Amino acid sequence: MTAWLKRASRTEGKGTLLVQRFVVLDTELTSLDRRTNRLLSIGAIAMRGTSIPLGEQFYRVVNPRVSIPQETVVIHKLRTQDVQVANPLEETLDDFCKFIDTAVLVGHFVNIELKILNKEMATTGHKLENVAIDTARVHQWILRHGTYSEDLSMKLEQLDLPTVARFYSVEVDNLHHALADAFLTARIWQKMLYALEARGVDTLPEVLRIAGV
Repeated sequence: MTAWLKRASRTEGKGTLLVQRFVVLDTELTSLDRRTNRLLSIGAIAMRGTSIPLGEQFYRVVNPRVSIPQETVVIHKLRTQDVQVANPLEETLDDFCKFIDTAVLVGHFVNIELKILNKEMATTGHKLENVAIDTARVHQWILRHGTYSEDLSMKLEQLDLPTVARFYSVEVDNLHHALADAFLTARIWQKMLYALEARGVDTLPEVLRIAGV
């Protein structure tokens, strides 16, 4: 049994997906180099099943204490001088861990978020034990269990967030802002939950077997 399935067993019997607490998250990083990148900002949206409660959101810009390469500034619009008075990393992770509590984490290519969070938490003494769901993998499963089309193999490879959003008729706005991308992913996840239920998938362990991390 894989590690995530062992952790998921703790949630068995807590109800269907439609009453589960999720936290949908997104991050922005100083760079794409996994050896040297640092957390720059984190956004998260809480959900209860398909419901997105107003006001249950989390957003912090972090002072990474390193310079931010110009090539990534044009993407996330956060410059080194903009983050000089931003939140300290340890305080941000304290607040984030309280916000997520025992929720199931959800993200698009969520491994990116998990890797940077685990990397930063290793320096602050925090620990991330929540189970997580990758919406990119959920999308692939829904496509495979939907109506066959000749371009299916191409659709299975088109997994960028804007393309997946358009598939579920979700409007795309303000990309590469952690909170905005978390909200976009939350609305996609909302549509996915209905699609999963329509295909007979309505419990957390089932979804974790499909797309658990």
